[in-house]
Amino acid sequence: MNLRPICRRTLALAVGLLLVGPGLLHATDRLHPKVLAAFREVVAPASKSTTQIYCDGYRAALGAVVDAKGYIVTKSSELKGKVECQFYDGQRREAAIVGRDQGLDLAVLKVDAQDLAVVPWTDTESLPVGSWLATPTISRDPIAIGVVSVGPRKIPAPSGALGIQLDSVDQPARIQEVMDDSAAEKAGLQAGDVILKVNGKTIEGRQQLVETIRGYMPGQKVELLVKRDADELTIHATLGSFSQLVHGDREQFQNTLGGALSERRAGFASVLQHDSVLKPSECGGPIVDLEGKVVGINIARAGRVETFALPASLVREAVKKLVETHLTSASAEKQ
Repeated sequence: MNLRPICRRTLALAVGLLLVGPGLLHATDRLHPKVLAAFREVVAPASKSTTQIYCDGYRAALGAVVDAKGYIVTKSSELKGKVECQFYDGQRREAAIVGRDQGLDLAVLKVDAQDLAVVPWTDTESLPVGSWLATPTISRDPIAIGVVSVGPRKIPAPSGALGIQLDSVDQPARIQEVMDDSAAEKAGLQAGDVILKVNGKTIEGRQQLVETIRGYMPGQKVELLVKRDADELTIHATLGSFSQLVHGDREQFQNTLGGALSERRAGFASVLQHDSVLKPSECGGPIVDLEGKVVGINIARAGRVETFALPASLVREAVKKLVETHLTSASAEKQ
């Protein structure tokens, strides 16, 4: 579909919104059915290349078709259990995870299909702050619209935390206290335990344990080899946030007033920040500009009015590597 010029109704509304200014258009106004419907033609091509991802029957994320032969990209950390993809035509197919990029939190899925409509990628490297965006889904209208609020930037990875206080003596790495409601308490760690290994890595002392744990992100799981009295135990823990331990829950509370945030929402090489209001389960799919071109993949609901999208060029490069690796592996298995 040729979107030049954009349908008159959409263009008129978009110009009107630009004149009003994004700061005066409340989030509730942007979600009004008439406002979303005005962007119908803009999202039409990308909607046909968008998939709804289900995990064990529940809506987990959105996805984008990146290859006509059945390859789909989505948000990796939301994939748990049996994965299925529902397409624009209503068909639902089982999907296999064939590759993951942990740094970008992307996963490539493969379904048994041919001649799928591929998302219309943009050739633009960057968008000016204030540019309007729309998030398509597998229905006619977008699920949200918003504007670019911050240009491409790196989002550093936060530090994980067990929630323990260690003995002041460097060796061994002995737990002096376990904090209430911490990752350590939930995992069953106790005062007096000595941590010998983290994910198979030998821990020589207190400082090495601190550095090792902070090298992981909140939400990541670690396997701990622990000495308790005369016994050695294997304990699995899901790390909490070091920042939250230090600063408490107030900032987190303020940030989640608008709804739940994505569990993985940091540690990205580059993101485009926009103010569309999405649920975590609505990330993983494409986001388009007013020309209907896919400028990125929504990767995380990061704040009350903050959503991160990985730029299209970054996604395409990562997907190319993952697909090539899968094809090479599949070819080698047939030989």
